[in-house]
Amino acid sequence: MINTPLEKYEMFGREIFVKREDLQGDGIKLPRWGKIYAIKNYIDNNIDKTKPLTTLSVDGSWSGWVVSSICNDLGIEHIYSFPNSKKFNKNILDDVVSLYPNIKLNPLKPNMTSIMYNGLKGKCNKNGTQIIPYGFEHEDFISVFEERVKEYNYFDNLIVSSGSGISLIGLTRGFMKRKSQKVISICVSSENTISKRLRKYELSDVEIYKSKYDFSNRMDDYITPFPTNQFWDRKGWKWLEENIKTIKGSILFWNLGGEYRY
Repeated sequence: MINTPLEKYEMFGREIFVKREDLQGDGIKLPRWGKIYAIKNYIDNNIDKTKPLTTLSVDGSWSGWVVSSICNDLGIEHIYSFPNSKKFNKNILDDVVSLYPNIKLNPLKPNMTSIMYNGLKGKCNKNGTQIIPYGFEHEDFISVFEERVKEYNYFDNLIVSSGSGISLIGLTRGFMKRKSQKVISICVSSENTISKRLRKYELSDVEIYKSKYDFSNRMDDYITPFPTNQFWDRKGWKWLEENIKTIKGSILFWNLGGEYRY
């Protein structure tokens, strides 16, 4: 498992340390994304290699690409499920198929993500296809984040963006070791969604702030000093820039993804 670097930046005279998890991938065969090893750990421990596997990948997500790559290496039949809508940039499908021609594409009628997932899960239960849990919600995914952050829990503050909040669960578990520490998450879903999921895992001390920028707003005019994912991490860095004066102590920013190119 690659040990991605910890880099130091300056913001208004303050030192900000950034965990460059976006450097896990090579940007060619695998996207630059900090969830690669967590996904691989889940697949290695839970998937029957003799049965087909599907995952739902929405616009802005690298999950379909990563699962295709891992399944290709392990000889698992992968079915790449996606919403067949104008909002979903299908150029990513062309790139993935060119790398892994044995995958199967499964366009779905567009709807809310939860509705599409539940419908897909119902079909999988009937035909024997395995399906990745919604948001990769599983201990074998969460535990990877818990372990990766442990060596950095000497910081006073951890700043991380969130969508489903699954990665956030592991990061919070591994980071919070003393009462004076803070985990701050800037979410692009809803504060209630993230809070509810954290409570499910008996985690309640995370400060959650809703980004004032919509998920679909790529913030193309906002430049960060290192590559960030337009849908998640870039919004977290912008929040930090606007609120750093309210944060006391050392700061670690967890950068999960590089720039999404589709």
